Amino acid sequence: MGIFDYEQEYAIQLMNYINADAKNPIFAMAFSVKERLLKYLKENRLDMLVVVESGMQDTEIAELKNHICVITLVEQALQTEDYHSIYKYSSAEVILKKLMQVYRTEDTEGKSSLFETYAVISPVGRSGKTRLAECICLLDEVRGGLYIGLEAFGYEALKEENRTYTMSNLAYLIKTRSEQILEFVEQSIYTKENMGLIASPESYLDIRELDAVDVKWFIGKLVQWGRYTTIVFDIGESVLGDIAILGEFDTVIVPVLEDAASKKKIKAFQDFLKMKELVKVAGRLKMVCVPDAAYDSAEMIRCAGRLVEH
Repeated sequence: MGIFDYEQEYAIQLMNYINADAKNPIFAMAFSVKERLLKYLKENRLDMLVVVESGMQDTEIAELKNHICVITLVEQALQTEDYHSIYKYSSAEVILKKLMQVYRTEDTEGKSSLFETYAVISPVGRSGKTRLAECICLLDEVRGGLYIGLEAFGYEALKEENRTYTMSNLAYLIKTRSEQILEFVEQSIYTKENMGLIASPESYLDIRELDAVDVKWFIGKLVQWGRYTTIVFDIGESVLGDIAILGEFDTVIVPVLEDAASKKKIKAFQDFLKMKELVKVAGRLKMVCVPDAAYDSAEMIRCAGRLVEH
């Protein structure tokens, strides 16, 4: 989220208050110069933008509301409730509460609490990542779970099933916002016990162009479809062209190993998230040592169960 106010001190103080609250998922950035904000938006994206009322008089700033959820900081107290306005001189606590209301509405529009999305990703090899992802799908007793492969070398596992489509084909349809996406999803799914599986791409290059906006759109389509209530992406770190994709999931799980080399890789992964301004994502990662057991074993089910319980 961005905060734009010509009063730099105000913007920074509000930013620090929001970021200091580890319980909320919002990570804020402060801007007091229009050119810096516009330059940032040319190369990056913001889910929300809070703009001081006087800033909305600038045409370039005002036009941003066509692409971003813009909240105005008004300088006179509001007489009636306004979804897109907040009184600037409210307490930081009140402002954050209103922002969270907007954030949750924007983020969960059309989504029932019945649905949960997970990303399972690890910079450590042979950590049990795929077995854990499958087990999480297996645990869904409502409508079943959907496993989606975003692995660099995961295609062979389902190749003998003669799936018509894999994530290679779906990635193009996602990028082009095809209205036929769910028809292709149905033809891509291989059923295993009570879960569905979509094979990883033939080449990781086919999905490296997917960004956070693409994944958010795809998840939204799957939720609207309603066939599966648990959606799990098994992600190979090397396939992500946009690490911000991780911010689109309810839960991000990172399988780890206890040796020194693995710990260094996990630390580097966390530092990379912070460098990419995904501090809140880094702060809510669920680290887990995955048991060396089959995906449907009692030991694995206990492990996955602890991760998905609320």
